[in-house]
Amino acid sequence: MRIAAAALALVLAAPVAAQGQEKTLPPPQVIRRGAPVPAAPVTTPPAPLAAPREAAPPTPPLPPAPLPPQPPALPATQPPELPPAVPAPPMWGGAGAAPSAPRSVLDTDTRILIPAEDVAGTAGYDDGFLIRGSGFSLRINLLLQARFEAFEWNDEAPTPGGNRSGFSVPRAGVRFSGTAPCSMNYLLELEFGNEGGPLAYDDLDDCIGCTNNNLGPDSQSREYDPLREAWIEYAPSRALRARVGLLRTPATRQLMTRPELQQFVDISLASAWTGLGMPGYTDRNRDFGLMLHGQVGSSDQVGWIFTVTNGDGGDGIRNVLDRRSSDNLAFGARVNWAFEQPLGYQEGALRQMTNRWYGEVGAWVFYYADRTDRPHVTEGDYLRGGIDLALGYGPWSFTGALTWTDDQDVGGTSDDTSTAWLAQVGHHFVGTAFEVAARWSGYDTEGDLTGDGKAQEVGAAINYYLNGHGNKVQVDVAYIDTDSGGFLILDPYPAYPAFLGNGDSGWLFRVQWQLAL
Repeated sequence: MRIAAAALALVLAAPVAAQGQEKTLPPPQVIRRGAPVPAAPVTTPPAPLAAPREAAPPTPPLPPAPLPPQPPALPATQPPELPPAVPAPPMWGGAGAAPSAPRSVLDTDTRILIPAEDVAGTAGYDDGFLIRGSGFSLRINLLLQARFEAFEWNDEAPTPGGNRSGFSVPRAGVRFSGTAPCSMNYLLELEFGNEGGPLAYDDLDDCIGCTNNNLGPDSQSREYDPLREAWIEYAPSRALRARVGLLRTPATRQLMTRPELQQFVDISLASAWTGLGMPGYTDRNRDFGLMLHGQVGSSDQVGWIFTVTNGDGGDGIRNVLDRRSSDNLAFGARVNWAFEQPLGYQEGALRQMTNRWYGEVGAWVFYYADRTDRPHVTEGDYLRGGIDLALGYGPWSFTGALTWTDDQDVGGTSDDTSTAWLAQVGHHFVGTAFEVAARWSGYDTEGDLTGDGKAQEVGAAINYYLNGHGNKVQVDVAYIDTDSGGFLILDPYPAYPAFLGNGDSGWLFRVQWQLAL
């Protein structure tokens, strides 16, 4: 009876105590297995405000009623058993549960599908600005060469007119390269420098091959468009890779070395002569086609290259549209053997950290039967080849090359042969950023078109490496001489101006600051 009276008093006092007070929620409840689920509290709207009055005295709490027997409680660290929640879809590029099916890496395309995995990646610098994630990578490289160059004739009355000098940016390039799923590699290289090639060729009316209406090793288009290299590569293994697109063809070692990795400001007279006799030559010889290449041996010491290309050159030429092109294909091959520690295609001694021998030897060959379509007329059979050597010991470095050419039926009438040579030695002063180098190079021609003559250069260079080849200042000078029947070739990038001949001589002076990121 006392309990019933107390309960009735508590019910009557609750509305009075709630007036003028903020509503509070009941404390959270833990539901145990087997325990009865308490009924949800019934909420009532607050009563209308009234004049304040004294609250009823609080009623003492009742003793808790005994609960029925409970099963043992679960450990405190185990969450309650609830149905699994459905995760929200993750944001693009962020963390979250991956979908059950592959998805496209592009927002509105499905050309390339990637596995069902998180697409978050990384970005930083590793031999270029690198973005990487989910089997893809993109490396961006920049090359800037700011140069002052001057050419001075020893002849008192040179033709055409006086000494030449000035500033230029011969190379301002960007290169995109990387990997994609399914063992794919790719590269796109663009060049925007002011090499000045087309204007120089237009000014030279009597240059070799300039009047040839058919394209080939003896005549370039000279358009020098920004596209330099662009290819896709399937690389299932290091021993065999297949590359297709606009690619570099096999040649002498100095032409296989990138411009930013050279010991002098630019290539030698011998390498320029070799390049000008190859299709698609700008600062390197390139052509549209297919390349198979790889590395074999217990430590990948043997590298090989085989190419099948158009033979007309990669500079703005599309054979199906250009009537100057040939319907024949060109073939090239190169083998390189690292018989000592490898040097790679890089000049100088920066990679040589110990007093031990480094050494590589290479051999290459190129053949192209140039023919005019309809009628099928012979424009020339071109054969080139050579051997080259790279040696290093401690701070010393050496590069040597010997190249020969054999051209038959050029223009249907002329036969020509030539040899070219290069010997280049360098010394890097240990513990400093300075390096000195010297070289001797040239070419000797014999034939109906080129005549019998010789041109050669003797040069020296001083390099200051602020940060390796990536940031360096170079100064070089060369004395160039031609014999009574020789002539100087025109190559815009190294600034050989082609104005020397009939025993003339001159000096080429260059200062260059290079930034290669």
